[in-house]
Amino acid sequence: MVATVTAPLVPQHELRRRAVDLSRRIYRTLPWGYRVAGLLLVLAGDALDAFGRAGYAEFIRAVVRGMPDLPSGKQALDLVQEVERRGADALPAGYGRPFAARVFKILISKFGDHEVAEEAMSHVLLQIARGKIHIRSGSSLQEAESLLLVVALNGARDGLRSRNRRREQPLVRDNDEAQNSVDVEDPQAFERLDKLLPASELEAVLRELAEVHPRAPAWLQARLQGDSGQEIAIDWGTTPSYISRWQKMYLPAIKKRIELRLRQARSRYSYDRRLPTPMR
Repeated sequence: MVATVTAPLVPQHELRRRAVDLSRRIYRTLPWGYRVAGLLLVLAGDALDAFGRAGYAEFIRAVVRGMPDLPSGKQALDLVQEVERRGADALPAGYGRPFAARVFKILISKFGDHEVAEEAMSHVLLQIARGKIHIRSGSSLQEAESLLLVVALNGARDGLRSRNRRREQPLVRDNDEAQNSVDVEDPQAFERLDKLLPASELEAVLRELAEVHPRAPAWLQARLQGDSGQEIAIDWGTTPSYISRWQKMYLPAIKKRIELRLRQARSRYSYDRRLPTPMR
């Protein structure tokens, strides 16, 4: 009779811990700019939600083909009448957010400026509210998303021109096609952000955030290592709903501090680029 050796069972919580540790180690190997982009994505939360829902509401009105189902499993085009009546409020929170996140990533990778990205997305929302954006009835989801992306890119260019910050070589060509845009899954696409929030300044940023809340530095470090709200909740010994409430309360102040750092770094970086090259 052959004896069989059974491997010891690993508790579920230990498997989860190992998976999280592995995920963090992988995330730490990614370029710093990519990790900063992930942080900016979290800080832009409400703006992304508004953009995604407003854009997708327009798509539903135009009976765009290929719309994703709602979280409830209901088909998006079943809400045409409800969207006509209530607008974006007819859609659940988070619907359209992946699209909004992709637009935001493309904008910050092209322009290296989260403020330009947020202003461009606000420009799109204003155009939607004014009825200036017309989606072709029955168009595909890819066509509809590409149209909004082009409007956002044009808004970003216009915003830079109005600030007299247009560089000698435009960051986005006038004939840029949305489908030929940057690959937001490429970690190297966000290298410009390395200079705006350098890893060397992280300790100073953490000290500043401690003035906002004692746990704010830990929250920032968690986000920079790719942790989700659920993973932060486990580390803090609390619930995801508490993390959600905590973020709602303290994220505005955290964002304000980080945006000030980014603005100061951007000014220094722009000034350095204008300095003449020393003669040898």
